[in-house]
Amino acid sequence: MTSPATNPAATNRLTYDDDLFLRTRRVLGVAVVNQTVWRLPAPLDGDAVHALHRGLANGPLQRVVRPSRLPGARARWSASTVSLDPVVETAPVPDDAVLAWANRQAQVRLDPENGPTWALAAAPTAAGGSLLSYVTSHVVADGGMHMGALQAAVSAAASGTSADGATAADAGGPPSEVQRLPKEGERIRTGLVADLRDATGQAWAAVGGVRQAVRQGPVPPLMAQQSADRPRPEPRPDDAELADPPIVVVDTDANTWHRAAHAAGGTANSLLIAVCTEILLAAGAATAGMPVRVSVPVSLRGKGDLRSNATSGVSIAVDTTVTPAPERAGVVADMAQIRASAAAEFRGLTSGTRVDTLGPLKPLMQMVPDAVAKRAARDATAPLCLASNLGRLPAAFAAPLGTPAASVLMRGITQGLTRGRLRQMRGGLDSWWSEHDGVATLAVLGLDDERLGEPAQVRAAIESVFARHGLPVRFW
Repeated sequence: MTSPATNPAATNRLTYDDDLFLRTRRVLGVAVVNQTVWRLPAPLDGDAVHALHRGLANGPLQRVVRPSRLPGARARWSASTVSLDPVVETAPVPDDAVLAWANRQAQVRLDPENGPTWALAAAPTAAGGSLLSYVTSHVVADGGMHMGALQAAVSAAASGTSADGATAADAGGPPSEVQRLPKEGERIRTGLVADLRDATGQAWAAVGGVRQAVRQGPVPPLMAQQSADRPRPEPRPDDAELADPPIVVVDTDANTWHRAAHAAGGTANSLLIAVCTEILLAAGAATAGMPVRVSVPVSLRGKGDLRSNATSGVSIAVDTTVTPAPERAGVVADMAQIRASAAAEFRGLTSGTRVDTLGPLKPLMQMVPDAVAKRAARDATAPLCLASNLGRLPAAFAAPLGTPAASVLMRGITQGLTRGRLRQMRGGLDSWWSEHDGVATLAVLGLDDERLGEPAQVRAAIESVFARHGLPVRFW
C-alpha cells in the first residue's frame, strides 16, 4: 500500500513528472510548454479575452514550486499572485502568417518557480476573424490540466464566478491547501514536520524501489532504441545556436479520417500511429522492413485529480514489413496489428500488469541533486516517433470566447533547445492530433535535422501520406 507521503495524488508535493520538467528547465535550460491556438471565425472580442483571463487567474494554474526545507523531501506547490496581463493586439494577422504569430506567442517566458506560469494572447485576422493563444508551463500543467483549467475558466467567465474551488478541482485543479495557505508562522512549523515526514517516506520508497529494480534485472533495450541507424552526431560549429525545428499544421475532414481508419480495420488512434510512421518512411527517417517504435502518451487523470502532470505512456512497435498493393506503396497496411498492439499496451498500463522498469527508481531519481541529474541527462535521446491523440475536444474548450473555433492547434514546445542538443536527441517527429466540429487537426514537428529539418520536407511527407489515405489537406 502506498503511503500518503509517497502518493502524489494525495499530497501537495511535486510528482516525479512535475520534477522532471522542472529539472529539464533548471538544469538543462530547456523549458517545455503546452500551447493551444484557436482560429475563430468571429471578430476579436477584447472583453471576452479579459473575462477568460480573469478565470484563468483565479484557477488551478496560479501555483508555483516552493523548495523543501530538508534534503530528500519533495518540493511543494504554493499559491501565486503573479500573472501576465493578456496581450490583445490590434494589427490584423494575414492568413499566411497565422502560424508565425502562433510561434511568436509560444516563446513567452514562463517561470514555474516564481511565476508567471501561463499566458494568454489574442489578435484579429485580416480575414475578419480572430486568433487566441494559450500557453502553460508543462511543470504546472500537462495536456489534461491545460484543458481542464481552460474549461474551468470558460465556465467561470460565462457565469461570472471564480474558477477556483470545486469547479477547478473537477477540471483537474490543485489541492485545497494551494487555495487556502496557512499563516506564515504556521506554515514554517507545519512545513518542517511535513518535510521530515516526506523525506522519510521518500527514503523508504527509494530503498524499496532499488530492491525491486534489482529483482527485475537490467532494463532491456527498446528495440536498440532505433539509434543504431542514427549514431551520435559529431560536434558542429552551429551546435550552440538555438534550434528552430519546423512545425506543420494541417486540417482535414474528421469524418473522412474515421472512415479511412475503419476501412483499414483500425481506429482514429491507430490511423494516427500509422500516418506518423508513414511520414517517417516517406521522409527517409525510418527504414521500411524495420519495426518503427511509436510512443503514445496516455492520460491517467481522473475526476478531481489534483496533479499538475498525470500522464504516462506506452510504446508500440509498428510492423512495416507488410507489402501492400503497388498503388498503396508506403502505407502501413496492417492497421489491425497497430490496433491490437495499442490495445494490449493500454490494458497493461491501466490494469497495472505492465512491468515499469523505470518506475521503482523514480523516488530515488527525484531525490538526487541537480548535478547528478545533469550528468544522467547528457546522453538522453528522444523517441523516434511521438503520436499524441488529444481526442475529441470538449465544446467549451473548442469555443473559449463563445464562438466555436474553425480550427484548433494543440502542441508542445521546447524552448531553449540548441541545434547541437536537437541532433544529440536523435528524434524523428512529434505529433498532436485532435478533432472538433467535423475538423481533425494534425500538428507535426520535425526533429530529424536532415530529413525533416525544413517545413517543405515535413509538408511534402504529409501531403504524400494523406493522399494515399484519401485525406484532404488544408495547411495552416
